[in-house]
Amino acid sequence: MKKETEKQLPEGITQQMIDAAKGKGLDVRLAEVPIDDDGNTRDFLVCVPSRTVLGQFRRYMDTDPKKADDILVKACLLSHKDEVLGDDDLFTAVMATISELIVVRKGIIKNV
Repeated sequence: MKKETEKQLPEGITQQMIDAAKGKGLDVRLAEVPIDDDGNTRDFLVCVPSRTVLGQFRRYMDTDPKKADDILVKACLLSHKDEVLGDDDLFTAVMATISELIVVRKGIIKNV
């Protein structure tokens, strides 16, 4: 018998996938991504980029943007990878959504 939360999970995402990712210490999220121009969306399991992933991403951001995007998506997309990697439009939408998870806080510099 399935748990209540499993019934509510989107197609292709299981509680086992979520538990496995959390077991690795990942900050897991469900990302609702537009899949066409008609406003249809689909849910994907993603994780917040780690410091290591961000370092690799930034290393190639200016010199090889395609490689930087691949690093971000391959490291942070936890469901439907083959489908996303095979569709350019879907890849771009997922990449843009994952990039929104990058936390950037602006500090204030004060004279002492």
